[in-house]
Amino acid sequence: HDKLRRLQELLGHRVPAGDLDAVLEHAFDAAISQIEKRKLGATDRPRRARPSRDPRHIPARVKRAVRERDQDRCAFVGDNGKRCDARHGLEFDHVIPVARGGESTVANVRQLCRAHNQYVAEREFGQDFMKGKRQAAVAIGMRAALKDRRPA
Repeated sequence: HDKLRRLQELLGHRVPAGDLDAVLEHAFDAAISQIEKRKLGATDRPRRARPSRDPRHIPARVKRAVRERDQDRCAFVGDNGKRCDARHGLEFDHVIPVARGGESTVANVRQLCRAHNQYVAEREFGQDFMKGKRQAAVAIGMRAALKDRRPA
């Protein structure tokens, strides 16, 4: 509540009446813009790309082009020819996996929902391999959480 009141104060020059709908609209626009910039490389003024040694790194320009091409929607098409409708929890996926020599290019990157990304990975690498990867990721997450809880 205090944060909402503070935001109303800060937006007083744009929303003189402190209209809650208008204040929330500004807040959501700002949050979406900030998250899209950080997570998806969205920007009006793209910078020159810096090279990365990490083959899994996907440059912001590639993310922007893939998002536009895939229309912020899962690009998975089932055997029935129907495209997935998911727009939530999208992840960038390499069509030819990095482990198999795939690169982070617009032609080789797509957006998939979490479920289809996992499905494609299991099809490519096998269920047992991916189960091991998930277990390892959980173990790493648990160690990090325990480390964060320790007193300094």
